[in-house]
Amino acid sequence: MKIWCTRVFVLIAVFSFAISSVSANHNSQRYGKKSNKPIEIKVVPAGLSQTAIDAAKSFLENSAEVQKELRGTKSRLLEFTVIYYDKKKSADSAVGYRAYFYDYTNDRTLSAEGSFNKKTPITVKQDAYQPVPSEEEFAEAVSIIASDLSLGANLKNGELQPFRAMPPISFREGTMERLVNVGLNGLNDSAKNEIVSVSIKRGEVVRYDRRAPETSNAAPESCGILPANQTTTPRGTAGQFDLTVSVGQNLLWEMTVIRPSVSSGTRGSGIEIQNVKYKGKSVLKRGHAPILNVKYDQDICGPYRDWQWQEDYFQTPETGNIDPAPGFRIVAPGQVATTMLESGNDTGNFRGVAIYTQGTEAVLVTEMQAGWYRYISEWRFDVNGTIRPRFGFGAVDDSCVCFTHYHNVYWRFDFDVVTSTNRVFEIRRGRKFLRPILSESIMNKSTQLNRGILIQYSAGDEAYSLFPNISDGVVDDFGRNDLWILRYKNIVGGTNLENEIDDGFNSVGGDCTETGGSCINIAPFANGESVFDKDVVVWYGAHFSHTETGAPISANRDGLVISGEHVVGPDLRPVRW
Repeated sequence: MKIWCTRVFVLIAVFSFAISSVSANHNSQRYGKKSNKPIEIKVVPAGLSQTAIDAAKSFLENSAEVQKELRGTKSRLLEFTVIYYDKKKSADSAVGYRAYFYDYTNDRTLSAEGSFNKKTPITVKQDAYQPVPSEEEFAEAVSIIASDLSLGANLKNGELQPFRAMPPISFREGTMERLVNVGLNGLNDSAKNEIVSVSIKRGEVVRYDRRAPETSNAAPESCGILPANQTTTPRGTAGQFDLTVSVGQNLLWEMTVIRPSVSSGTRGSGIEIQNVKYKGKSVLKRGHAPILNVKYDQDICGPYRDWQWQEDYFQTPETGNIDPAPGFRIVAPGQVATTMLESGNDTGNFRGVAIYTQGTEAVLVTEMQAGWYRYISEWRFDVNGTIRPRFGFGAVDDSCVCFTHYHNVYWRFDFDVVTSTNRVFEIRRGRKFLRPILSESIMNKSTQLNRGILIQYSAGDEAYSLFPNISDGVVDDFGRNDLWILRYKNIVGGTNLENEIDDGFNSVGGDCTETGGSCINIAPFANGESVFDKDVVVWYGAHFSHTETGAPISANRDGLVISGEHVVGPDLRPVRW
Protein backbone atom coordinates (compact mmCIF):
# COMPACT_ATOMS: atom_id res chain seq x y z
CA MET A 1 0.00 0.00 0.00
CA LYS A 2 1.27 3.45 -0.84
CA ILE A 3 1.59 5.92 2.02
CA TRP A 4 2.23 9.63 2.18
CA CYS A 5 5.70 10.47 0.94
CA THR A 6 7.86 12.07 3.69
CA ARG A 7 10.38 13.79 1.47
CA VAL A 8 10.74 17.57 1.77
CA PHE A 9 9.22 19.50 -1.12
CA VAL A 10 10.29 22.89 -2.37
CA LEU A 11 7.12 24.95 -2.46
CA ILE A 12 7.07 26.94 -5.67
CA ALA A 13 4.80 29.97 -5.53
CA VAL A 14 3.10 29.30 -8.84
CA PHE A 15 1.38 26.18 -7.49
CA SER A 16 1.03 27.03 -3.79
CA PHE A 17 -1.79 28.60 -1.84
CA ALA A 18 -1.66 30.23 1.55
CA ILE A 19 -3.55 27.93 3.90
CA SER A 20 -5.50 30.84 5.29
CA SER A 21 -7.49 31.35 2.08
CA VAL A 22 -8.59 27.72 1.99
CA SER A 23 -9.39 27.59 5.70
CA ALA A 24 -11.53 30.68 5.39
CA ASN A 25 -13.61 28.94 2.77
CA HIS A 26 -13.70 25.71 4.75
CA ASN A 27 -14.94 27.36 7.92
CA SER A 28 -17.66 29.31 6.16
CA GLN A 29 -20.83 27.32 5.56
CA ARG A 30 -22.22 30.12 3.39
CA TYR A 31 -19.38 32.22 2.07
CA GLY A 32 -21.05 33.39 -1.17
CA LYS A 33 -23.45 36.32 -1.42
CA LYS A 34 -27.07 35.33 -1.16
CA SER A 35 -29.59 36.42 -3.74
CA ASN A 36 -33.28 37.07 -3.35
CA LYS A 37 -33.86 35.87 -6.90
CA PRO A 38 -35.32 32.36 -7.21
CA ILE A 39 -33.25 29.42 -8.37
CA GLU A 40 -34.35 28.25 -11.81
CA ILE A 41 -33.87 24.64 -12.91
CA LYS A 42 -34.06 23.48 -16.52
CA VAL A 43 -33.99 19.87 -17.68
CA VAL A 44 -33.49 18.56 -21.22
CA PRO A 45 -33.78 14.78 -21.89
CA ALA A 46 -30.59 13.18 -23.24
CA GLY A 47 -29.08 9.79 -23.89
CA LEU A 48 -30.73 6.56 -24.95
CA SER A 49 -34.50 6.29 -25.01
CA GLN A 50 -36.44 3.42 -23.46
CA THR A 51 -37.59 2.50 -26.95
CA ALA A 52 -33.97 2.01 -28.04
CA ILE A 53 -33.20 -0.07 -24.97
CA ASP A 54 -36.29 -2.25 -25.38
CA ALA A 55 -35.46 -2.80 -29.05
CA ALA A 56 -31.93 -3.87 -28.14
CA LYS A 57 -33.26 -6.33 -25.54
CA SER A 58 -35.67 -7.87 -28.05
CA PHE A 59 -32.99 -8.07 -30.74
CA LEU A 60 -30.60 -9.73 -28.31
CA GLU A 61 -33.08 -12.26 -26.92
CA ASN A 62 -34.07 -13.35 -30.42
CA SER A 63 -30.55 -13.36 -31.85
CA ALA A 64 -29.11 -16.59 -33.23
CA GLU A 65 -26.21 -16.35 -30.78
CA VAL A 66 -28.45 -16.30 -27.69
CA GLN A 67 -31.01 -18.76 -29.03
CA LYS A 68 -28.26 -21.25 -29.80
CA GLU A 69 -27.41 -21.36 -26.09
CA LEU A 70 -30.88 -21.08 -24.53
CA ARG A 71 -33.34 -22.70 -26.94
CA GLY A 72 -35.21 -25.47 -25.14
CA THR A 73 -34.11 -24.42 -21.65
CA LYS A 74 -35.95 -22.81 -18.75
CA SER A 75 -34.23 -19.44 -18.70
CA ARG A 76 -34.78 -15.76 -18.01
CA LEU A 77 -33.20 -12.39 -18.79
CA LEU A 78 -32.31 -11.07 -15.33
CA GLU A 79 -30.23 -7.97 -15.91
CA PHE A 80 -29.53 -5.53 -18.75
CA THR A 81 -26.71 -3.02 -18.37
CA VAL A 82 -25.98 -0.04 -20.59
CA ILE A 83 -22.27 0.52 -21.24
CA TYR A 84 -21.14 4.08 -21.93
CA TYR A 85 -17.53 4.28 -23.06
CA ASP A 86 -15.70 7.21 -21.53
CA LYS A 87 -15.27 9.84 -24.24
CA LYS A 88 -12.86 12.13 -22.42
CA LYS A 89 -9.70 10.77 -23.98
CA SER A 90 -11.08 9.17 -27.11
CA ALA A 91 -13.23 10.04 -30.08
CA ASP A 92 -14.85 6.60 -29.87
CA SER A 93 -18.53 7.17 -29.09
CA ALA A 94 -19.70 3.56 -29.28
CA VAL A 95 -22.37 2.65 -26.77
CA GLY A 96 -22.84 -0.99 -25.89
CA TYR A 97 -24.83 -3.22 -23.59
CA ARG A 98 -24.36 -6.34 -21.52
CA ALA A 99 -27.20 -8.68 -20.56
CA TYR A 100 -27.25 -11.57 -18.10
CA PHE A 101 -29.44 -14.60 -18.69
CA TYR A 102 -29.87 -17.41 -16.21
CA ASP A 103 -30.27 -20.94 -17.54
CA TYR A 104 -32.09 -22.88 -14.79
CA THR A 105 -31.94 -26.10 -16.77
CA ASN A 106 -28.14 -26.15 -16.80
CA ASP A 107 -27.43 -24.05 -13.69
CA ARG A 108 -25.40 -21.38 -15.44
CA THR A 109 -25.28 -17.64 -16.08
CA LEU A 110 -24.69 -16.41 -19.61
CA SER A 111 -23.51 -12.90 -20.42
CA ALA A 112 -24.23 -11.47 -23.85
CA GLU A 113 -22.77 -8.26 -25.23
CA GLY A 114 -23.61 -6.13 -28.25
CA SER A 115 -23.93 -2.55 -29.44
CA PHE A 116 -26.97 -0.39 -30.07
CA ASN A 117 -25.81 0.39 -33.62
CA LYS A 118 -25.56 -3.39 -34.28
CA LYS A 119 -22.10 -2.94 -35.79
CA THR A 120 -20.49 -5.11 -33.12
CA PRO A 121 -21.15 -8.87 -33.31
CA ILE A 122 -23.08 -10.32 -30.39
CA THR A 123 -20.89 -12.39 -28.12
CA VAL A 124 -22.22 -14.93 -25.60
CA LYS A 125 -20.21 -16.64 -22.89
CA GLN A 126 -20.68 -18.38 -19.56
CA ASP A 127 -20.15 -16.08 -16.58
CA ALA A 128 -19.62 -16.63 -12.86
CA TYR A 129 -21.77 -13.59 -12.03
CA GLN A 130 -25.06 -14.20 -10.22
CA PRO A 131 -27.46 -11.32 -10.96
CA VAL A 132 -29.76 -9.88 -8.31
CA PRO A 133 -33.24 -11.46 -8.65
CA SER A 134 -35.42 -9.46 -11.00
CA GLU A 135 -38.98 -8.49 -10.07
CA GLU A 136 -40.28 -11.41 -12.16
CA GLU A 137 -37.91 -13.95 -10.64
CA PHE A 138 -38.66 -12.82 -7.09
CA ALA A 139 -42.41 -12.90 -7.78
CA GLU A 140 -42.11 -16.47 -9.08
CA ALA A 141 -40.22 -17.44 -5.93
CA VAL A 142 -43.01 -16.00 -3.75
CA SER A 143 -45.64 -17.85 -5.78
CA ILE A 144 -43.77 -21.12 -5.18
CA ILE A 145 -43.82 -20.43 -1.44
CA ALA A 146 -47.57 -19.77 -1.68
CA SER A 147 -47.99 -23.32 -2.98
CA ASP A 148 -45.83 -24.88 -0.26
CA LEU A 149 -47.76 -27.15 2.12
CA SER A 150 -46.00 -25.81 5.23
CA LEU A 151 -45.78 -22.09 4.47
CA GLY A 152 -48.43 -21.39 1.84
CA ALA A 153 -51.43 -20.95 4.14
CA ASN A 154 -49.64 -18.46 6.40
CA LEU A 155 -48.42 -16.51 3.41
CA LYS A 156 -51.88 -16.35 1.82
CA ASN A 157 -53.66 -15.24 5.01
CA GLY A 158 -51.10 -12.51 5.70
CA GLU A 159 -49.49 -14.02 8.78
CA LEU A 160 -46.21 -14.14 6.83
CA GLN A 161 -45.10 -11.12 4.83
CA PRO A 162 -42.45 -11.68 2.13
CA PHE A 163 -39.53 -9.33 1.60
CA ARG A 164 -36.23 -9.31 -0.27
CA ALA A 165 -33.55 -10.85 1.90
CA MET A 166 -29.78 -10.69 2.09
CA PRO A 167 -27.95 -12.35 0.54
CA PRO A 168 -30.37 -12.29 -2.41
CA ILE A 169 -29.39 -15.74 -3.69
CA SER A 170 -27.87 -18.97 -2.38
CA PHE A 171 -26.90 -22.32 -3.89
CA ARG A 172 -28.28 -25.77 -3.16
CA GLU A 173 -25.69 -27.56 -1.05
CA GLY A 174 -23.10 -29.35 -3.13
CA THR A 175 -24.34 -27.86 -6.43
CA MET A 176 -24.37 -24.65 -8.45
CA GLU A 177 -28.18 -24.59 -8.53
CA ARG A 178 -29.37 -21.01 -8.06
CA LEU A 179 -31.78 -20.43 -5.16
CA VAL A 180 -33.67 -17.17 -4.62
CA ASN A 181 -33.76 -16.10 -0.97
CA VAL A 182 -37.06 -14.77 0.36
CA GLY A 183 -37.50 -13.27 3.83
CA LEU A 184 -40.72 -14.03 5.69
CA ASN A 185 -41.77 -11.72 8.51
CA GLY A 186 -43.99 -13.44 11.06
CA LEU A 187 -46.66 -10.91 11.97
CA ASN A 188 -48.16 -12.83 14.90
CA ASP A 189 -47.46 -15.76 17.22
CA SER A 190 -48.66 -18.34 14.70
CA ALA A 191 -45.85 -17.56 12.23
CA LYS A 192 -42.16 -17.11 12.98
CA ASN A 193 -39.52 -15.06 11.17
CA GLU A 194 -37.68 -17.10 8.58
CA ILE A 195 -35.59 -16.80 5.43
CA VAL A 196 -36.11 -19.55 2.89
CA SER A 197 -34.48 -20.35 -0.44
CA VAL A 198 -36.54 -21.15 -3.52
CA SER A 199 -35.51 -23.30 -6.45
CA ILE A 200 -37.03 -21.87 -9.61
CA LYS A 201 -35.67 -24.90 -11.43
CA ARG A 202 -37.55 -27.43 -9.30
CA GLY A 203 -40.40 -25.31 -7.94
CA GLU A 204 -39.33 -26.18 -4.38
CA VAL A 205 -38.79 -24.37 -1.10
CA VAL A 206 -35.56 -25.04 0.81
CA ARG A 207 -35.70 -24.46 4.57
CA TYR A 208 -32.87 -24.40 7.10
CA ASP A 209 -32.44 -25.75 10.63
CA ARG A 210 -31.25 -22.31 11.72
CA ARG A 211 -34.19 -20.71 9.87
CA ALA A 212 -31.88 -18.85 7.46
CA PRO A 213 -29.09 -19.59 4.98
CA GLU A 214 -25.45 -18.92 5.74
CA THR A 215 -24.45 -15.24 6.17
CA SER A 216 -28.07 -14.40 7.04
CA ASN A 217 -30.15 -14.53 10.21
CA ALA A 218 -33.78 -14.98 11.26
CA ALA A 219 -34.23 -14.43 14.99
CA PRO A 220 -37.56 -14.05 16.83
CA GLU A 221 -36.88 -10.32 17.08
CA SER A 222 -36.67 -8.02 14.09
CA CYS A 223 -35.95 -4.31 13.56
CA GLY A 224 -36.84 -1.73 10.95
CA ILE A 225 -40.02 -0.51 9.31
CA LEU A 226 -42.38 -2.90 7.54
CA PRO A 227 -41.51 -3.38 3.85
CA ALA A 228 -44.04 -1.99 1.39
CA ASN A 229 -43.17 -4.60 -1.27
CA GLN A 230 -43.62 -2.04 -4.03
CA THR A 231 -41.93 -2.81 -7.32
CA THR A 232 -38.44 -1.52 -8.10
CA THR A 233 -36.82 -0.21 -11.27
CA PRO A 234 -35.03 -2.84 -13.38
CA ARG A 235 -31.42 -2.23 -14.27
CA GLY A 236 -31.09 -0.72 -17.72
CA THR A 237 -34.21 1.47 -17.47
CA ALA A 238 -33.53 4.64 -19.49
CA GLY A 239 -32.99 7.94 -17.71
CA GLN A 240 -30.50 10.70 -18.47
CA PHE A 241 -30.83 14.48 -18.75
CA ASP A 242 -28.88 17.70 -19.02
CA LEU A 243 -29.48 20.03 -16.07
CA THR A 244 -28.84 23.76 -15.70
CA VAL A 245 -29.26 25.86 -12.57
CA SER A 246 -29.56 29.64 -12.87
CA VAL A 247 -30.28 32.61 -10.64
CA GLY A 248 -31.79 35.42 -12.67
CA GLN A 249 -29.72 35.78 -15.84
CA ASN A 250 -26.70 34.09 -14.25
CA LEU A 251 -26.07 30.50 -15.35
CA LEU A 252 -24.38 28.82 -12.37
CA TRP A 253 -24.46 25.03 -12.82
CA GLU A 254 -24.40 22.79 -15.89
CA MET A 255 -24.22 18.98 -15.81
CA THR A 256 -25.50 15.69 -17.14
CA VAL A 257 -27.43 13.56 -14.62
CA ILE A 258 -27.89 9.78 -14.92
CA ARG A 259 -30.42 7.89 -12.83
CA PRO A 260 -29.21 4.90 -10.76
CA SER A 261 -30.78 2.27 -13.05
CA VAL A 262 -28.35 3.16 -15.86
CA SER A 263 -25.45 4.41 -13.74
CA SER A 264 -21.96 3.15 -14.47
CA GLY A 265 -19.95 0.60 -12.55
CA THR A 266 -20.10 -3.12 -11.97
CA ARG A 267 -22.88 -2.78 -9.39
CA GLY A 268 -24.19 0.67 -10.33
CA SER A 269 -23.29 3.89 -8.55
CA GLY A 270 -26.41 5.77 -7.41
CA ILE A 271 -27.13 9.17 -8.93
CA GLU A 272 -24.27 9.83 -11.35
CA ILE A 273 -23.27 13.31 -12.46
CA GLN A 274 -21.05 14.07 -15.46
CA ASN A 275 -19.52 17.11 -17.16
CA VAL A 276 -20.20 19.35 -14.15
CA LYS A 277 -19.47 23.06 -14.65
CA TYR A 278 -19.78 25.97 -12.23
CA LYS A 279 -19.95 29.46 -13.73
CA GLY A 280 -18.88 28.06 -17.08
CA LYS A 281 -15.74 26.32 -15.81
CA SER A 282 -15.32 22.56 -15.48
CA VAL A 283 -15.31 21.02 -11.99
CA LEU A 284 -15.94 17.27 -12.41
CA LYS A 285 -15.95 14.98 -15.39
CA ARG A 286 -17.82 12.42 -13.28
CA GLY A 287 -19.03 11.96 -9.71
CA HIS A 288 -20.61 8.73 -8.46
CA ALA A 289 -20.43 6.07 -5.72
CA PRO A 290 -19.45 2.76 -7.36
CA ILE A 291 -18.71 0.74 -4.18
CA LEU A 292 -20.91 0.12 -1.13
CA ASN A 293 -20.53 -2.56 1.53
CA VAL A 294 -21.55 -3.56 5.05
CA LYS A 295 -19.92 -5.53 7.87
CA TYR A 296 -21.59 -6.94 11.03
CA ASP A 297 -20.04 -7.44 14.44
CA GLN A 298 -18.84 -11.05 14.74
CA ASP A 299 -20.14 -11.69 11.20
CA ILE A 300 -23.61 -12.43 12.56
CA CYS A 301 -24.74 -11.60 9.03
CA GLY A 302 -22.80 -10.88 5.88
CA PRO A 303 -20.42 -9.31 5.05
CA TYR A 304 -22.13 -7.95 1.94
CA ARG A 305 -21.19 -5.98 -1.17
CA ASP A 306 -24.35 -4.05 -2.06
CA TRP A 307 -25.59 -2.57 -5.33
CA GLN A 308 -26.58 0.98 -6.25
CA TRP A 309 -28.95 0.70 -9.22
CA GLN A 310 -32.24 -0.76 -7.92
CA GLU A 311 -34.51 2.25 -7.49
CA ASP A 312 -37.13 2.13 -4.76
CA TYR A 313 -40.28 4.22 -4.32
CA PHE A 314 -40.09 7.41 -2.24
CA GLN A 315 -42.47 10.33 -1.77
CA THR A 316 -42.87 13.49 -3.82
CA PRO A 317 -45.70 16.05 -3.44
CA GLU A 318 -49.00 14.87 -4.91
CA THR A 319 -49.54 17.91 -7.12
CA GLY A 320 -47.60 20.56 -9.00
CA ASN A 321 -44.73 18.32 -10.12
CA ILE A 322 -43.18 18.31 -13.59
CA ASP A 323 -41.75 15.15 -15.19
CA PRO A 324 -39.45 16.52 -17.94
CA ALA A 325 -37.72 13.21 -18.72
CA PRO A 326 -38.23 9.53 -17.88
CA GLY A 327 -37.31 8.86 -14.27
CA PHE A 328 -36.92 12.55 -13.33
CA ARG A 329 -39.32 14.75 -11.45
CA ILE A 330 -39.05 18.45 -10.65
CA VAL A 331 -40.86 18.89 -7.35
CA ALA A 332 -43.47 21.60 -6.98
CA PRO A 333 -42.01 24.95 -5.87
CA GLY A 334 -41.58 25.34 -2.13
CA GLN A 335 -41.82 21.59 -1.48
CA VAL A 336 -39.34 18.73 -1.11
CA ALA A 337 -39.11 15.00 -1.75
CA THR A 338 -39.00 12.73 1.30
CA THR A 339 -37.33 9.34 1.65
CA MET A 340 -37.85 6.64 4.26
CA LEU A 341 -35.30 8.41 6.46
CA GLU A 342 -37.69 11.34 6.85
CA SER A 343 -41.06 9.63 6.53
CA GLY A 344 -40.39 6.50 8.58
CA ASN A 345 -42.24 4.31 6.08
CA ASP A 346 -41.36 2.30 2.99
CA THR A 347 -44.04 3.60 0.66
CA GLY A 348 -43.85 6.21 -2.06
CA ASN A 349 -45.26 7.51 -5.33
CA PHE A 350 -42.13 7.92 -7.45
CA ARG A 351 -39.01 6.02 -8.55
CA GLY A 352 -36.04 7.81 -10.07
CA VAL A 353 -34.40 11.17 -9.35
CA ALA A 354 -36.35 13.99 -7.73
CA ILE A 355 -35.12 17.57 -8.17
CA TYR A 356 -36.02 20.49 -5.96
CA THR A 357 -34.63 23.71 -4.51
CA GLN A 358 -34.10 24.35 -0.83
CA GLY A 359 -32.51 27.50 0.51
CA THR A 360 -29.61 28.30 -1.81
CA GLU A 361 -29.22 24.75 -3.11
CA ALA A 362 -30.51 22.68 -6.01
CA VAL A 363 -31.05 19.11 -4.78
CA LEU A 364 -31.00 15.74 -6.57
CA VAL A 365 -32.22 12.77 -4.51
CA THR A 366 -33.19 9.13 -4.97
CA GLU A 367 -33.94 6.10 -2.81
CA MET A 368 -32.51 2.68 -3.66
CA GLN A 369 -33.04 -0.85 -2.44
CA ALA A 370 -30.55 -3.67 -1.85
CA GLY A 371 -32.31 -6.55 -0.13
CA TRP A 372 -33.60 -5.27 3.18
CA TYR A 373 -31.45 -2.11 3.01
CA ARG A 374 -32.69 1.27 1.82
CA TYR A 375 -30.03 3.65 0.57
CA ILE A 376 -30.39 7.37 -0.15
CA SER A 377 -28.19 9.00 -2.80
CA GLU A 378 -28.22 12.79 -2.87
CA TRP A 379 -26.29 15.66 -4.47
CA ARG A 380 -26.64 19.31 -3.43
CA PHE A 381 -25.38 22.23 -5.52
CA ASP A 382 -25.20 25.61 -3.78
CA VAL A 383 -25.30 28.89 -5.67
CA ASN A 384 -21.92 29.65 -4.05
CA GLY A 385 -20.30 26.67 -5.77
CA THR A 386 -20.34 24.16 -2.90
CA ILE A 387 -21.15 20.57 -3.85
CA ARG A 388 -22.42 18.29 -1.09
CA PRO A 389 -22.67 14.60 -2.02
CA ARG A 390 -24.62 12.68 0.62
CA PHE A 391 -25.49 9.06 1.33
CA GLY A 392 -28.09 7.85 3.82
CA PHE A 393 -28.71 4.41 5.36
CA GLY A 394 -31.98 2.74 6.33
CA ALA A 395 -33.56 -0.72 6.42
CA VAL A 396 -36.86 -2.55 6.52
CA ASP A 397 -37.96 -5.10 9.10
CA ASP A 398 -35.57 -8.04 9.52
CA SER A 399 -33.43 -9.68 12.18
CA CYS A 400 -29.94 -8.82 10.93
CA VAL A 401 -30.25 -5.05 11.26
CA CYS A 402 -30.96 -5.41 14.99
CA PHE A 403 -27.23 -6.08 15.35
CA THR A 404 -24.53 -3.44 15.11
CA HIS A 405 -23.15 -3.16 11.60
CA TYR A 406 -20.93 -0.81 9.66
CA HIS A 407 -21.77 0.70 6.28
CA ASN A 408 -19.08 2.04 3.96
CA VAL A 409 -19.75 4.11 0.85
CA TYR A 410 -17.04 5.13 -1.59
CA TRP A 411 -17.41 8.06 -3.95
CA ARG A 412 -15.28 8.41 -7.07
CA PHE A 413 -14.61 12.03 -8.12
CA ASP A 414 -13.00 12.46 -11.53
CA PHE A 415 -11.84 16.06 -11.14
CA ASP A 416 -11.32 18.23 -14.21
CA VAL A 417 -10.82 21.63 -12.58
CA VAL A 418 -11.00 24.00 -15.56
CA THR A 419 -9.23 21.33 -17.64
CA SER A 420 -8.11 17.77 -17.01
CA THR A 421 -4.58 18.96 -16.14
CA ASN A 422 -4.55 19.45 -12.36
CA ARG A 423 -2.35 19.44 -9.26
CA VAL A 424 -3.20 18.08 -5.81
CA PHE A 425 -2.32 19.43 -2.36
CA GLU A 426 -2.84 18.28 1.20
CA ILE A 427 -4.53 20.76 3.54
CA ARG A 428 -3.73 20.40 7.23
CA ARG A 429 -4.27 22.48 10.35
CA GLY A 430 -1.09 24.21 11.53
CA ARG A 431 0.59 24.33 8.14
CA LYS A 432 1.15 27.74 6.58
CA PHE A 433 1.41 26.32 3.08
CA LEU A 434 -0.23 23.42 1.30
CA ARG A 435 1.84 20.31 0.69
CA PRO A 436 1.87 19.13 -2.93
CA ILE A 437 1.05 15.49 -3.59
CA LEU A 438 3.19 14.40 -6.52
CA SER A 439 2.37 10.71 -6.88
CA GLU A 440 -0.58 8.39 -6.33
CA SER A 441 -1.28 8.11 -2.61
CA ILE A 442 -3.57 6.59 -0.01
CA MET A 443 -4.47 8.29 3.25
CA ASN A 444 -7.02 8.45 6.05
CA LYS A 445 -9.01 11.33 7.47
CA SER A 446 -7.85 13.13 10.60
CA THR A 447 -10.30 15.22 12.60
CA GLN A 448 -7.48 16.51 14.79
CA LEU A 449 -5.51 17.75 11.78
CA ASN A 450 -8.60 18.93 9.90
CA ARG A 451 -7.08 17.19 6.89
CA GLY A 452 -8.45 17.80 3.43
CA ILE A 453 -7.19 18.01 -0.12
CA LEU A 454 -7.23 20.65 -2.81
CA ILE A 455 -7.32 20.04 -6.57
CA GLN A 456 -6.01 23.02 -8.57
CA TYR A 457 -5.95 23.95 -12.24
CA SER A 458 -2.30 23.62 -13.25
CA ALA A 459 -2.20 26.85 -15.28
CA GLY A 460 -4.24 29.07 -12.96
CA ASP A 461 -5.54 29.75 -9.46
CA GLU A 462 -8.93 28.01 -9.69
CA ALA A 463 -9.29 25.04 -7.36
CA TYR A 464 -11.75 22.87 -5.46
CA SER A 465 -11.20 21.62 -1.92
CA LEU A 466 -12.56 18.38 -0.47
CA PHE A 467 -13.16 18.31 3.29
CA PRO A 468 -14.58 15.40 5.31
CA ASN A 469 -17.40 15.94 7.77
CA ILE A 470 -17.18 14.78 11.36
CA SER A 471 -20.06 12.35 10.81
CA ASP A 472 -18.16 10.53 8.04
CA GLY A 473 -16.80 8.08 10.56
CA VAL A 474 -13.47 6.47 11.36
CA VAL A 475 -12.06 3.80 9.10
CA ASP A 476 -11.51 0.25 10.35
CA ASP A 477 -9.81 -2.79 8.77
CA PHE A 478 -12.96 -3.63 6.79
CA GLY A 479 -13.35 -0.06 5.48
CA ARG A 480 -9.64 -0.06 4.57
CA ASN A 481 -9.04 3.64 3.82
CA ASP A 482 -10.62 7.07 3.36
CA LEU A 483 -8.84 8.78 0.48
CA TRP A 484 -7.14 7.55 -2.66
CA ILE A 485 -5.48 10.10 -4.98
CA LEU A 486 -5.08 8.43 -8.36
CA ARG A 487 -4.21 9.16 -11.96
CA TYR A 488 -7.10 8.85 -14.41
CA LYS A 489 -7.12 5.73 -16.62
CA ASN A 490 -8.84 5.23 -19.94
CA ILE A 491 -8.70 2.15 -22.15
CA VAL A 492 -11.33 2.45 -24.87
CA GLY A 493 -13.69 -0.49 -24.44
CA GLY A 494 -11.84 -1.55 -21.29
CA THR A 495 -13.45 -3.17 -18.27
CA ASN A 496 -14.42 -1.31 -15.12
CA LEU A 497 -11.33 -2.76 -13.44
CA GLU A 498 -8.99 -1.79 -16.29
CA ASN A 499 -10.32 1.77 -16.30
CA GLU A 500 -10.41 1.91 -12.48
CA ILE A 501 -14.11 2.75 -12.44
CA ASP A 502 -14.30 0.23 -9.60
CA ASP A 503 -12.54 -2.95 -8.50
CA GLY A 504 -14.62 -5.15 -10.79
CA PHE A 505 -16.01 -7.30 -7.97
CA ASN A 506 -19.52 -8.47 -8.81
CA SER A 507 -20.47 -10.91 -6.08
CA VAL A 508 -22.93 -10.05 -3.33
CA GLY A 509 -20.46 -10.70 -0.54
CA GLY A 510 -17.63 -12.83 0.73
CA ASP A 511 -14.64 -12.53 3.01
CA CYS A 512 -12.09 -9.86 2.16
CA THR A 513 -9.15 -10.90 0.03
CA GLU A 514 -6.49 -9.04 -1.92
CA THR A 515 -8.53 -9.27 -5.12
CA GLY A 516 -12.15 -9.83 -4.13
CA GLY A 517 -14.74 -10.24 -1.43
CA SER A 518 -16.92 -7.57 0.10
CA CYS A 519 -14.09 -5.13 0.92
CA ILE A 520 -13.07 -2.38 -1.45
CA ASN A 521 -10.04 -3.53 -3.46
CA ILE A 522 -8.62 -0.44 -5.17
CA ALA A 523 -5.31 -0.20 -3.28
CA PRO A 524 -3.43 -1.67 -6.29
CA PHE A 525 -4.56 1.35 -8.31
CA ALA A 526 -2.10 3.49 -6.29
CA ASN A 527 1.13 2.27 -7.88
CA GLY A 528 3.25 5.42 -7.69
CA GLU A 529 2.29 7.13 -10.95
CA SER A 530 2.65 10.89 -11.10
CA VAL A 531 -0.40 13.06 -10.36
CA PHE A 532 1.47 16.33 -10.94
CA ASP A 533 -0.02 18.20 -13.89
CA LYS A 534 -2.15 15.13 -14.64
CA ASP A 535 -5.80 14.09 -14.85
CA VAL A 536 -6.70 13.29 -11.24
CA VAL A 537 -9.30 10.95 -9.71
CA VAL A 538 -10.07 11.04 -5.98
CA TRP A 539 -11.87 8.24 -4.14
CA TYR A 540 -13.46 9.18 -0.82
CA GLY A 541 -14.77 6.67 1.74
CA ALA A 542 -17.26 7.48 4.49
CA HIS A 543 -18.10 5.05 7.28
CA PHE A 544 -21.26 4.76 9.32
CA SER A 545 -21.89 2.68 12.45
CA HIS A 546 -25.52 1.57 12.36
CA THR A 547 -27.03 0.64 15.71
CA GLU A 548 -30.54 0.88 17.11
CA THR A 549 -29.66 4.26 18.57
CA GLY A 550 -27.97 5.54 15.45
CA ALA A 551 -24.91 7.79 15.55
CA PRO A 552 -24.14 11.38 16.58
CA ILE A 553 -25.35 14.07 14.21
CA SER A 554 -22.46 16.05 12.77
CA ALA A 555 -22.00 19.42 14.41
CA ASN A 556 -21.59 21.12 11.03
CA ARG A 557 -24.74 19.74 9.44
CA ASP A 558 -27.85 21.84 9.07
CA GLY A 559 -31.38 21.61 7.77
CA LEU A 560 -30.22 21.58 4.16
CA VAL A 561 -29.09 17.94 4.08
CA ILE A 562 -30.93 14.65 4.24
CA SER A 563 -32.86 14.61 7.52
CA GLY A 564 -31.80 12.42 10.42
CA GLU A 565 -28.55 11.09 11.75
CA HIS A 566 -27.92 8.23 9.31
CA VAL A 567 -26.11 10.37 6.74
CA VAL A 568 -22.51 10.79 5.55
CA GLY A 569 -20.66 12.77 2.90
CA PRO A 570 -17.89 15.34 2.31
CA ASP A 571 -18.06 18.96 1.15
CA LEU A 572 -16.49 20.15 -2.11
CA ARG A 573 -15.88 23.90 -2.20
CA PRO A 574 -14.53 26.29 -4.87
CA VAL A 575 -11.38 28.27 -4.14
CA ARG A 576 -10.48 31.44 -6.06
CA TRP A 577 -13.15 30.72 -8.65
